[in-house]
Amino acid sequence: MKQLSASGAIGLLLTMLIIALLFIMLMPSIKNSGGTNLNVSPIKHETLEDEINQKLNEIQNMRNQSIQPIVN
Repeated sequence: MKQLSASGAIGLLLTMLIIALLFIMLMPSIKNSGGTNLNVSPIKHETLEDEINQKLNEIQNMRNQSIQPIVN
């Protein structure tokens, strides 16, 4: 039977192990660098919601004021 050299397979396995270790070590930094993370968003949703409600109330008041003279 012919003996085969295992150095190619061992080198391939070591390379895959090194790549897997690098991936595991760098995974937290890759996960945190995404721009779609809403929990870290600089926009405060409550403040934005309050501003929108205030603008809607102003528009409703202006609409009511413009309709009142027509009705009277």
